[in-house]
Amino acid sequence: MPAAAPGLIEGLARYPMRRIALRAKLTRPYWRGRFHAFGEHTIVHRPGSVFGAHKISIGSSSLILAGCYLSVETPAWDTAGPVLTIGDRVGIRPYCMISASESIVIEDDVIIGAFSSLIDSDHTFAEGRPNVMHNSVATGPIRVGRGTWLAERVAVLRGASIGRCCIVGANSVVRGELPDYAIAVGSPAKVVGEVTGVDADAPPFAERLW
Repeated sequence: MPAAAPGLIEGLARYPMRRIALRAKLTRPYWRGRFHAFGEHTIVHRPGSVFGAHKISIGSSSLILAGCYLSVETPAWDTAGPVLTIGDRVGIRPYCMISASESIVIEDDVIIGAFSSLIDSDHTFAEGRPNVMHNSVATGPIRVGRGTWLAERVAVLRGASIGRCCIVGANSVVRGELPDYAIAVGSPAKVVGEVTGVDADAPPFAERLW
């Protein structure tokens, strides 16, 4: 005979995602009140920090797991509209850092591995002061195209534009442009192959990420 389906309590104990989804139902009104936009079924689970949430827009059915740092820095607060935009069905694994001082756009269906960072600014010594925190920063917008997968510990630097349905290997550093369907690795990341068998314009397989 097939095994009986687990009851509510057993299911919550056995499947962590069920616990995360249940907690998200309770916290969703709080996040909706803080973010510029916060889509249906989206989960922000125990973030490490959220700063400038009023300038952050998140689409529907996205999942941001524990320990992530989401920040729009104060110099960007006076700009119109959201500064950090995260699309639909985006998955961000634990302990990622996303810091926007000009513009970061993460399109639909992007998956970002744990401990990755997307930072659209660099510290400088532009004013000649010996502590970088006392000098201005240089900024450049970041875009990550639909369906791209960033593996663990990828660093995306200011001015980077990553195309659709790319794969960026673990521990890579991305600056500059990667075309659609690129497979890129290294520091700096260089194209080493091409993703095949996927259509970046295809409709989503499902409306939910999980």
